[in-house]
Amino acid sequence: MEEALVLGALAFSFPRDLINKMKRIPGVTDANFVYGPYDFYAMVKTDTKEELRDAVAQIRSIEGVQSTMTCNVVSMQPRRGSAKE
Repeated sequence: MEEALVLGALAFSFPRDLINKMKRIPGVTDANFVYGPYDFYAMVKTDTKEELRDAVAQIRSIEGVQSTMTCNVVSMQPRRGSAKE
């Protein structure tokens, strides 16, 4: 399972239904506008790295998306049966 947080900046004008367009992309589990240095986020979960790459490419191709930064999620949970459990 691949999981990533995609943060993005928008052009001055962008479609009002931008978030809905993102949510229709396979693998996007959540998306919304945010305040701060970025304008939106999208959570993406896929089975493979290729599917993750495709989902991010589709987000980037939406009219009004100026730039994105993809942060892959790294699980810091100890493995079952490890000494730290």
